[in-house]
Amino acid sequence: MKKVDLLGELATRSILLEVSTHPKPGLVTPFSPGAHRDMDFTLFLKSTAVLSQGFKEVSHFGYNYKGDLNKMLPPLRKLGLDVEDRMFQVTNGVNTQKGLIFLFYLMLGASGYLLNKRRLSPKNISSAVSKITAGITDKELGTIKKGKKSLSKGENTFLKHGITGIRGEVEKGLPTVMELGLPEFKKAYEKTQDLNKSSLHALIAIMSKAEDTNIISRNGIDVYYNVQKKADEILKVGGVLTTPGMMKIIDMGTDFLKMNISPGGSADLLSATLFLYFIEREV
Repeated sequence: MKKVDLLGELATRSILLEVSTHPKPGLVTPFSPGAHRDMDFTLFLKSTAVLSQGFKEVSHFGYNYKGDLNKMLPPLRKLGLDVEDRMFQVTNGVNTQKGLIFLFYLMLGASGYLLNKRRLSPKNISSAVSKITAGITDKELGTIKKGKKSLSKGENTFLKHGITGIRGEVEKGLPTVMELGLPEFKKAYEKTQDLNKSSLHALIAIMSKAEDTNIISRNGIDVYYNVQKKADEILKVGGVLTTPGMMKIIDMGTDFLKMNISPGGSADLLSATLFLYFIEREV
């Protein structure tokens, strides 16, 4: 297998492992639809099959790209929109992974580009994603006018609270993944050798800092800050590595179902964490 084709395989693996992780509070798992009434595990598998087809294409696009990184975003977006259309066909209009397409097309475009230059590493992917998206927050959020019709979740959250969400995350080079998700995943995996437990642990770490506009749009800013606080408390008692930590995760899951909370943005960043982990180990 060509290494450039391996990039897409690792991306698909990362997404499948994320959705298979259990018990994720409020999120779709093989055993629960979480706080979702319109999606379940089977729908995510169907949706991920669509994404997997696009991942090979975007990896090759990055590998063959000859321009400047700061001009890569428009063609990446065009490729992503084609896959997004197909995703909506397969899911009958349910938005399973639109944000994930944006995130992974950036990472795979960057990864293909770096692979060609023999500079592929998590740190360099972080830097390349930042270069590709330089100025995106100001350009796409700073110019929004109040009263504009059909605002996205991210636009709405920025207007109300000044929170930049996934745009800010990618423009800064995925700091939540690099500084929390990846180190905490590695720490847990070193101690447990268990992908499921380590993924769950990394998710909680990500939730303690991620600007998750999914939570804010569904539940409001106060709930969002409370989720971060609770996730931080779970980490402080050891997360999945201790019995009190696991009990708190189970309790959080119960609360999220009652309150209809879904940390979907954090789930996307967990998929990104797994992808960078596999890149480091296998490419």
